[in-house]
Amino acid sequence: MNYRGVILTALALASFACSKAVTHKEAEFRSDTANERYNMQFSDGKLGSKSTFEMVPAGETRLIQDMARLLQEKMAKDYPEGPVKRDAHPKNLACLQAEFIVEPNIPAALKMGIFASPAAYPAWIRISSASDKIQSDKIKDVRGFAIKIMGVKGERFQVHNEEKETQDFILMSHPVMPLGTVKLFHDAIYYSIKWSPLVFFSRLVLSGNFHILNELRKARQNQTSPLDIRYWSTTPYLCGTDHAVKYSLVPASNLKSSLPPILTDSYLTENMEKHLAANEASFDFMIQVQKDPARMPVEDAGVEWNETESPFIKVATVRIPPQVFRTREREELAEDLSFSPAHSLTDHRPIGGINRARVEIYRYLSEFRHKQNTRHLMEPDNPLHKEIDHGQR
Repeated sequence: MNYRGVILTALALASFACSKAVTHKEAEFRSDTANERYNMQFSDGKLGSKSTFEMVPAGETRLIQDMARLLQEKMAKDYPEGPVKRDAHPKNLACLQAEFIVEPNIPAALKMGIFASPAAYPAWIRISSASDKIQSDKIKDVRGFAIKIMGVKGERFQVHNEEKETQDFILMSHPVMPLGTVKLFHDAIYYSIKWSPLVFFSRLVLSGNFHILNELRKARQNQTSPLDIRYWSTTPYLCGTDHAVKYSLVPASNLKSSLPPILTDSYLTENMEKHLAANEASFDFMIQVQKDPARMPVEDAGVEWNETESPFIKVATVRIPPQVFRTREREELAEDLSFSPAHSLTDHRPIGGINRARVEIYRYLSEFRHKQNTRHLMEPDNPLHKEIDHGQR
């Protein structure tokens, strides 16, 4: 087993990018970084009123801030002369124009927010590889599928939500986030960056958590195409005020790709290019409702919610029309876009520890990345106003 690769995948899975007390070395690091060299600000953990589904552990805010500063330090070290890439999911596989079509016959309890009534919304999709290094598609990895829906009106989740009419859904090609708590993620990031991935691996084994490494290994695959595989949110969200839910994307395209005889460095992008040259791609967007808080926890994203006990329900279709996407303009857009659970309506607000961390860390690192690259945070225009169906300007 390639343990270094597994640990790097662990860091990337949170997209922000181990049993004893904080060490003297860690305390020194916090002191060194307390000066806020880049003048970035946290929300001091004040994420608005806590939902009835959440239980916030003591000390979580400090752990989240430590993670953000560690990852910012790593980004500055990895890209000393720019351009600065994302800390996780830096490899863009495709930036795609799409349509998010809400179903007309949704159960009444789920008719909240964007799902309140049938409608079709324009969207951008960024498909990516999870590793914190840009690497060949031949290397097994987790894939990310981030959707930004535009023209979404309604009451906004106000913490670090600078976008006015978007709804982001962020999914991955594995049903769980094996390091499913803020404490586990903090320890993975701290020991892997400040010491060695093997130190964190040893701590997992000594604490009886070897199953986490097995789950991380299983998550990394050579897929035929990102348009062929299923994705999961892994983390929970509200649906209105009465339900905690998770999301999944199930592929529904008529066309399926095949693994090439010899895998190339960009075979995933090449297979998508062949698919979208003359055929559309589609996914069923599904919602799973929490039935039992004990067996379907909100505060541990490493636990899979049982689909037999609570089946996923289709609420929308993601339609990706034929298009040309391997262009300079799309590459630039993929770099400029920021995705976050915070870009949300209140009815779909993120909940749980990993999401509380994401809200803080994604914004903190996105500001750093855009500032270093002398780019502005931007809310994209409706793609239908900018491009024809084949993606040509």
